[in-house]
Amino acid sequence: MSKAFVKLDCDNMPTISNEIYGYLQAHTDLLDDIKYGWHFIDCKQLLQHSQHLVEFFKSYKLAPRHAAITIVADDSHLPPHIDELPVVAKVNMPVVNTQGWANRWYVDGVLIDELLDLDKPIVFNSQIAHSVEKTTATQVPRIIASFTFHNEPLDLLK
Repeated sequence: MSKAFVKLDCDNMPTISNEIYGYLQAHTDLLDDIKYGWHFIDCKQLLQHSQHLVEFFKSYKLAPRHAAITIVADDSHLPPHIDELPVVAKVNMPVVNTQGWANRWYVDGVLIDELLDLDKPIVFNSQIAHSVEKTTATQVPRIIASFTFHNEPLDLLK
């Protein structure tokens, strides 16, 4: 069985987070009227806005296909769920307010892995039930950028 998630090295994470947030401010309305949930954004346009993100993907030899933003806008959480196929391996990157939250993975309702305070990119298995839950009083909205790829990084989960 593959791992639920693996942290990826990224020396420029604060810069990438700032570039993604700047893109959201300048090119979307997602921050104007905070919308809970999953929102596809223009991947090509985002990559044009963030050279550091492009360099990060090149360092892992990843060719991005789609980009989305996940927003938890209040004290709620994302309950356990499995993402739609065909994609299994996705990369999530912290954008803002990721401290005080836990990503959790479950098999048959049993917690098998947990990541507190997402501060680095992760590749994760989206076919293992997973949730996002608030663990401490913290700022909202919690914003994550999620990516899929033409060359799915399944090997990183071994």
